[in-house]
Amino acid sequence: MSFIDQEVTEIRAKCEKQVPHTKIIICSSSLIRVDIYPERPNRSMTVCLRFPQNYPRSTPILVELKSRVYSDMLLTELTRLIDDYARDFIGKPQALLVLAFAQQYLSDNPLCVCLDEIKQLRADIKTGGTESQLKLKQKNRSVELVAKGGLFTYRVTAVVPDSYPMQSVELRGQESNLPAVLVRYLNGQSREIARQCVEPPIRLSKEALANFRPVRSLQRSLKFCLEATRDFHIELCPICDNTVLPEDPQDIETDDNADSFIERVYCGHLFHQGCLKKYLSEPPFPKGGKFCPAQRRHPRSDAQTYMGRTQGGVVTVPRTPDDGVCGIKLAHDRWVVSVKTAEARWAQKQARQRELEEVVDFLQ
Repeated sequence: MSFIDQEVTEIRAKCEKQVPHTKIIICSSSLIRVDIYPERPNRSMTVCLRFPQNYPRSTPILVELKSRVYSDMLLTELTRLIDDYARDFIGKPQALLVLAFAQQYLSDNPLCVCLDEIKQLRADIKTGGTESQLKLKQKNRSVELVAKGGLFTYRVTAVVPDSYPMQSVELRGQESNLPAVLVRYLNGQSREIARQCVEPPIRLSKEALANFRPVRSLQRSLKFCLEATRDFHIELCPICDNTVLPEDPQDIETDDNADSFIERVYCGHLFHQGCLKKYLSEPPFPKGGKFCPAQRRHPRSDAQTYMGRTQGGVVTVPRTPDDGVCGIKLAHDRWVVSVKTAEARWAQKQARQRELEEVVDFLQ
């Protein structure tokens, strides 16, 4: 019996017993195919082994990895690691060692299912030029993002479930020194982005619903938190053109009746409360309501679908004749006022002002 035939016989006898979560599909001298099923569902990988010429005297075993879950980047990287590992055993049987190495790698690195997304997030952090950090915790299957913008920080932990990417990441442990209104926005919108990755829209045709496929949610949700936190401290109030946030987080206004209290409106722009009140209470009062005076659309407006999912797969964003301005109607839960009410209040204010001026003139 040849060396390869002996190794094939050994694989048949020992593989499924010695290498956990494996199943032999094909085992012959021309091809060995083994499926690896880790403890977690939807994480299978197929390992194909072939015996080249001069094996095992001078050439390591040939390895090919296949998977519907793991990315091509991971498969390429893991193949390289296995090749390097197999070279240490030239002259010895390598098939069982290679299979055990692959199984152990998948078991010890549950976040490898997110390899592409993690690398993209690190690239996003580098491109953004901030001191933001990304920390991996393989044991807890979690990725912690510490996003920074100026002196402001936002910390969030994304836990990768066993059924990822069919199930979205779970975002928890949020901590921040940003104003409460912005923290609520980050928490809620990042969860919504993750949800949209795995749940189809409610209003969807039967055909589109049948074609819906979950997409990966880690990079999408954390990139949103990263970019929003990075930009908050440099955003300008569209009315006074000053930065909305103070330079020092300790100077944040917490009184929701104060003029410097921060408000975020439907179009995504941030305002000082005093500036927004003044703008909404002064004429003109167009019939359809006032529009945001910002000179550009906000990249994270509530008026668009962040995920970009429609029946045709295209983002639909409300357009205005002039793309140089925001042009989206100002809307906020605290100021739901009709045009007639706004005009009446303005008229009353002007009447009181005239009365005061008349009193001053009389006293003089």
